[in-house]
Amino acid sequence: MNSAETSTDVPHVVICTTGGTITASTATDGAVVAGDSDAVTEAMLDELRAVLPGGVRVSARPVLDGDSSTFGPAEWDLLVAAVTDVLADPSVTGVVISHGTDSLEESAIALDLHHSDPRPVALTGAQLPADHPEADGPANLLDAVLLAADPVSRGLGVLVVLGRAILQARGVRKWHTTDPVAFARNSPEQPVEDLPPELERPVLDGRARFADVRVDVVACPPGSDAAALRACVDAGARGLVLEGSGSGNLPPLVADAVAELTDDRPDIVVVAGTRVPRGEATATYGGRGGGAELASRGVVPAGYLRSGQARVLLAALLSVAEAGVTASDDERAATATAVRRQWSRYHLYS
Repeated sequence: MNSAETSTDVPHVVICTTGGTITASTATDGAVVAGDSDAVTEAMLDELRAVLPGGVRVSARPVLDGDSSTFGPAEWDLLVAAVTDVLADPSVTGVVISHGTDSLEESAIALDLHHSDPRPVALTGAQLPADHPEADGPANLLDAVLLAADPVSRGLGVLVVLGRAILQARGVRKWHTTDPVAFARNSPEQPVEDLPPELERPVLDGRARFADVRVDVVACPPGSDAAALRACVDAGARGLVLEGSGSGNLPPLVADAVAELTDDRPDIVVVAGTRVPRGEATATYGGRGGGAELASRGVVPAGYLRSGQARVLLAALLSVAEAGVTASDDERAATATAVRRQWSRYHLYS
């Protein structure tokens, strides 16, 4: 995404629409289903213009129209391209993306990894459909537009705005299925006075092509074996995110398979995360399957990212690192080594 100098004299916020609950409606059987997104968006725009401060201009750009649980690498590529295109216009002050909440955390980090422009990009959505008597979408959209139009938001990267909460993209995850405050951020617990005035937020050196790289998430609960891991490798995974327990520890049978994999396939990057909602996955424990033992074999601790965002970051790093690389084993192994070294720089703000 470019770094165009922009004028903020007349704030202009572009809303990129992708569907989701914010434009959905309730069927006669009680199920929430996609509705006429264009019509709902136009109605929301009319409501916005009636309450926005004078001088704030909004326009809409349809990008996708679906339940975000159906989104994946191809949709992340499309969103990155759409936001890049919108920000090519220097008259745009900021971007809002209305998005389903199911995969919002993946889209947020995919965008943030590319976003070097100081202008804000805010993702928002809803927990209740548009026709609900207490629909939260209009208020969330208003908050996101006001944030995107405000100069104070410049330089903060991609933000998630829902239920009056404002969260930076890396480390964010959906924490509740129905609560209006749908998202929380897993990050280092630092006293406010210790935070730097400007957080370092490194972006990728090139454009990732998510659809070109397969990265799989494998749940590894206590007592599990390596059948799922081996199936993902056989399917062509270039990276694996293993969701273990504790601070990133794996069951013995999975750990044995990982040991074999790191010896036989050094071109595959393995990241060890955790099912625990808060805190950091680290190389702490020794022994069979412990994080320290895994790290000694080249397995990367996921840090503060959980499996969804870790998958996106790993795919992005592999895609950029492999640009122009041939399919030779030696080159792919060298690329994998480079990705392992880069991980800690990108996984969360330093």
